[in-house]
Amino acid sequence: MPIDYSKWKDIEVSDDEDDTHPNIDTPSLHRWRHQARLERMAEQKMAKEQLEKDKSTTSKKMEDLEKKLAEATTDCKSDIQKQIDDVKRQEEEWRKKEAELEEKERLAPWNVDTIGHEAFSTSRINKITDKKPVPKKTDEEDSKDMGTFFQENESLLERLGSLKGGCKATEIFLAEHPHMASDYSANWLTIEALNAAIVEDEPKMKTMAEQCIIIQYLIELSKSLNAVPTNTSIQKQFFKKFEAADPSYMKHYHDEVKAFEDRLRTRAQTKREAAMEEVENEERAKRIEASPGGLDPQEVFEELPEEMRKCFESHDIEALKGLAQVMDEEVFKFHFDRCIASGLWVPGKADEEEEEEEAVASTSNDSAAN
Repeated sequence: MPIDYSKWKDIEVSDDEDDTHPNIDTPSLHRWRHQARLERMAEQKMAKEQLEKDKSTTSKKMEDLEKKLAEATTDCKSDIQKQIDDVKRQEEEWRKKEAELEEKERLAPWNVDTIGHEAFSTSRINKITDKKPVPKKTDEEDSKDMGTFFQENESLLERLGSLKGGCKATEIFLAEHPHMASDYSANWLTIEALNAAIVEDEPKMKTMAEQCIIIQYLIELSKSLNAVPTNTSIQKQFFKKFEAADPSYMKHYHDEVKAFEDRLRTRAQTKREAAMEEVENEERAKRIEASPGGLDPQEVFEELPEEMRKCFESHDIEALKGLAQVMDEEVFKFHFDRCIASGLWVPGKADEEEEEEEAVASTSNDSAAN
């Protein structure tokens, strides 16, 4: 059966004519046409309502006359019948007028208010089910799971941390190993990037820092969509958006990577300083333990007056003896006692060396005399 498209020929739209006189304001003309159409529709509605009202009145009048006719005497029946005939003629006129209105309504062009109607309307309210919250892991459980993840995916983590080429390389890698889009992967990359920063391996640190930010961006997108980052559809959507990102988004991304690198460098510097301080403390403790009086010989040496320090540096005992004659006695004694307590000066050792030198000299003289 062929489809009849004739009803679509005439559709009345207020702004369906673009060709208007230049002296006529087009928006105003469209508003006037729209207002005129609304007024015509209102008049048709009033005429239809009035017709229905007249029909109802006539029908009620007919019912009353029929009752009177049934109860009337023979003399009155002719008058009542005459009234009934008049009412029937009136009903016929109403039917003709109703047919005219229906035909006029049928032939009227469609507009935005009459072109369609709501066939049906339903509302459905889904029943809210109580979602059981996912039990949160304890710190011990999370640490254990992270260690297991590191152990089981060690080689893949190293591959991920060495990827160069930015987001494209990560997309190819995750297409083969989608389970690596995990918080644990981001944690491993952070730890290894920090280790690289500590040993001042800048290229390795930068590569791992960028991969870490990419994984974190992917995780944040999955959270906003109430999905898991290991979902391959989410991963494809993320990389598609990343590839088509506008310059402002990419600037924010590069700024985030740079800020992360700066934080790693700062943290690495703090770690190096803490490690050096720990080594120095251990060495100091060993020096103090080896000293006879519980003083650090290095600190004692650094706190000596410059003249005494030069004597110890040059191992010049005679100069030290001469300095004892000219320096304030209490000051010299204070520092010299600290030297003895720290082990910088061992009492009696210098005297033994002098006696040995004198004995050698005496033996040499005796041999020469003989």
